Amino acid sequence: MEDESKNIGDKPGNEISDKAEELIEKSKDFADKAEDLFAETISKAMSSDTFVKVSNFFGKVEDFIEEKATEFQSGEMSAKFDAFREKTEDQANELLKKVKDAGLKIGDQVDESLDVIKGKKEQTNNQGGEGI
Repeated sequence: MEDESKNIGDKPGNEISDKAEELIEKSKDFADKAEDLFAETISKAMSSDTFVKVSNFFGKVEDFIEEKATEFQSGEMSAKFDAFREKTEDQANELLKKVKDAGLKIGDQVDESLDVIKGKKEQTNNQGGEGI
């Protein structure tokens, strides 16, 4: 049986096994080198000016969002919306008043023009500064 164990090392199957082990070891070395390269690249990127600027920007965005969320939850945002709504209503009311006044003036002029056409009234030449 000793002869059989000596002969097993010389069989072609063991040669394949040795190659597989060698390939696995090389793969492990390659993975370790890739991991080191990746870690080095990340370290360089994190220490770059661009990364610092982007990090600061995201920090500012985060702070802004947190501030607005706090305002919204505390009711400050609701007060701002109410003030905006009131201002918009005031502007809309003022605009409607102006439109109504312009409509009345136009209506008066149309009535006068109809009266002139019907012959009920003499035509004015607008020298008094009246009109729109």
